[in-house]
Amino acid sequence: MQHNCGMTSPFYDLVPRDPAANLRWRMRCRERAITDRRFRDALYQACMEDVLFFCAFALWVIEPRSKYKQQPMIPWSHQEPVILAMDETITEAMETQHPVSLTLKKSRAQGGTYCYLAVTMYRAMKESGFTTGLVTRNEKLVDSNVNDSAVMYKVAWMLDRLPGWMLPGGYSRNTTDHVIKLKNESGWSGYSATGDVARGGRTSIFCFDEPGSEEFVAGNQDYKMLSSVAHVSNCIFLVSTFGLDSGVFYESATDPDNKRVYNLSWKDNPDHSKNIYTVKEGVAVALRPDEQGEVNKYIATHQREIKAIERRGHKIEGHVQSPWYNAHRMQPGATPRFIARELDEDCRGAVGKVFNPDLLDRMKRQHCQGPVWVGNPVFDSETCKLTGLIPREDGSLRLWFRPGIDNSPPLGPFTAGADIASGGVGAYSSNSVLTALDDRTGEQVLEYTIKGMEPRPFARRVVGLCMWLRNALLGWEDSGVSGGFAKEIGEVLYYGNVFMRNTEQYGTQKKSRKPGWPCQDKHKADMFEQMALAMEDGKFIPRSEEMIVECGEYEWDGDKIVHVPTKNKGLTEKNHADRAIAMAGCWKVFNTDSAGDKIDSSEENGQTPEYGSFAWREEQERRKVRASSPKYGLRDIIGRW
Repeated sequence: MQHNCGMTSPFYDLVPRDPAANLRWRMRCRERAITDRRFRDALYQACMEDVLFFCAFALWVIEPRSKYKQQPMIPWSHQEPVILAMDETITEAMETQHPVSLTLKKSRAQGGTYCYLAVTMYRAMKESGFTTGLVTRNEKLVDSNVNDSAVMYKVAWMLDRLPGWMLPGGYSRNTTDHVIKLKNESGWSGYSATGDVARGGRTSIFCFDEPGSEEFVAGNQDYKMLSSVAHVSNCIFLVSTFGLDSGVFYESATDPDNKRVYNLSWKDNPDHSKNIYTVKEGVAVALRPDEQGEVNKYIATHQREIKAIERRGHKIEGHVQSPWYNAHRMQPGATPRFIARELDEDCRGAVGKVFNPDLLDRMKRQHCQGPVWVGNPVFDSETCKLTGLIPREDGSLRLWFRPGIDNSPPLGPFTAGADIASGGVGAYSSNSVLTALDDRTGEQVLEYTIKGMEPRPFARRVVGLCMWLRNALLGWEDSGVSGGFAKEIGEVLYYGNVFMRNTEQYGTQKKSRKPGWPCQDKHKADMFEQMALAMEDGKFIPRSEEMIVECGEYEWDGDKIVHVPTKNKGLTEKNHADRAIAMAGCWKVFNTDSAGDKIDSSEENGQTPEYGSFAWREEQERRKVRASSPKYGLRDIIGRW
């Protein structure tokens, strides 16, 4: 709900809104202000009485995505009520001395940061001792002398471009303490979400940038920070896109009783919503009738792009879109859930089927096929090495290559992913699954499915198959039942070529490494979407039709991903879609780990592991040149074994 602020803008109508006209007007005003003291005083008074006039006359913004990297700040029409509301909120907090907060939910690229920077700059110049705390999600975004993404850099850059007579005493800046001070004792202090946000004492206002992001929400940091800040400031701004459907920002932005929730949507942006339309029964209908001709022309000339967007799983029918919006949907990595969060302000980011049914149908037609070989593997009980392959029609191992002499596999290299079950044998028990792909072709080559096997024995078979596949890189779902599996691999069998993920140590700048991939719904959604994009782009070639069928059985139920077996499948027992999890994780491991030479770049890379230790073996595996690297050659093939 938009709060109806009672503020007016008495001088803003005097300002030209066209950028070129605005620049010419600014130049004329500045030139006259040099010699005409009365005119200069009038300009200054208008700036201090009208925040929108102040923005459009005195402030600039950095826009590195544009041809013109430095632009005059002329508020967009949908920014104007937000800026006025921010100023009114500060006034109320100052006058009542009661806690007041404002929440701004926004689409990406709508200038939310510049809105609150402009308002705090306006207040800092007109009020002595007005202090602002600026909180960003990580240390790198707080302050820098060269990084224009850092919030304190933006403050200094904007101050530098004010007319000299507006800031006669200049300002002082301490990049070590992240502090900027004006001569009237007003100023800004920068903080990161991992630091002690309230260490600076009492502050006029705190502005939180992207508090809906995972970095803010993780470990309940947002609750802890807001609790401490509430004791040192009566005014708080929360400005963010949706990252997660939990945390302080999510609760504030979706609270129907919160009267100070504002919105910056691309649909209200005059530039981004140009030729905005929706599709009704396959026909594009302009939301503004006078743009129907341009919409028809766009649809006619962009059919290939629109079809590609639909193949990627993005909604077309009944969905509001524009040429600007569709261009973002075509970007690499722009999954439907990412676009929903970043542009559509959909905190859950998905509805209905997780995978596009048309994509899955196409994969079945074009790539899925019966296995070349089916049977059971035989392993040495002590070394776990594969010693034989027994053909059998109902075997647990399915291969999409024919084993060579002495049952040897292709050259590879390979990546493998495992989903681990508890080992039950009931009708509703899950399978344990290992799946693998050929790194060079992106083709699925193996699927090992077994029910009723506990995690430790399954781990021994997984290691045997991975050793057989030229010491394949192995990853698994790090869930509640994977503890014994992981210990068997790392502490008993000492298999070293294991996928390790970086995890944040909250409260510090360090990262630790853990085996396997996380298994929460948000992580599954990311895995599934990346695998879907890889299938769409032809980078991943699925072979198992059972796996593709399981992908189609995943749906969104509110904010949860659930597996709903199709009614026409004719199964009497519940299938838990373990093949889909294993394959999506396998692609995640390959996609994460295929970026060239594996050199540990963590803060601890100066520490040398003890020769022969598990850490040493792990490092040796990481440092091998991957076959997908241009540096991979004959010496690597020979030296690999």
